Amino acid sequence: MGVKRLEDLQAFQRADAFKLEVYRLANASEMARSDERYRSQLFDAAASVGANIAEGWKRFSAAELCQFLRYARGSLEESLVWLNDGVARGYFDIATIASALQLADQCGATIIALWRSLQPFVKKGR
Repeated sequence: MGVKRLEDLQAFQRADAFKLEVYRLANASEMARSDERYRSQLFDAAASVGANIAEGWKRFSAAELCQFLRYARGSLEESLVWLNDGVARGYFDIATIASALQLADQCGATIIALWRSLQPFVKKGR
């Protein structure tokens, strides 16, 4: 039996865990917290990972879900760029963001695994 609710989808769960860790990190750093433009870009990218998975989840075909999984993977990568930029700006050190990087790796792998699992249905046009 397949997943019936978005909240039970492992890719969505991992995207949410990543997003919450990013929020925690940025809110714990006084410099990141005070740079509204940076924080907004970082938060938007991190939130977009799960939002894209959610949007694809309610689409009508595996092909459409796969497209939104690609968007989610892109947003995840954008989030990583912003996190590393935060290190360059001195908002975080690399050890501080290690937990977010690990969650990002897990999330990315799960998104890719889901995308691959849907490929037989995409090729059949469903």
